Amino acid sequence: MNLTITEHMGKAYSEWKLKQDKEPVSEIDKKYQKLLETLSQEQEEVITEYCNAIFSSGAETEEFFYRLGLKDGLNLKNTVKSVLEMIS
Repeated sequence: MNLTITEHMGKAYSEWKLKQDKEPVSEIDKKYQKLLETLSQEQEEVITEYCNAIFSSGAETEEFFYRLGLKDGLNLKNTVKSVLEMIS
């Protein structure tokens, strides 16, 4: 199940990303890089770990809601199937 979700999300993201405008590095990315250049190696690692933790937390939330939507979709499919069988 995890692999299916991951593959689907990866494919959908890749397709979406290809359709996006190819704009240069955003202003916030430039500011972030400039900030990193002023930090020591240890400080840079701490900031990077913190950013990674934030991104991971967001990914967990997205996966939760994706799974919930998938479960709801399967339940809806089964309900529609049952109704169609009763009608037939």
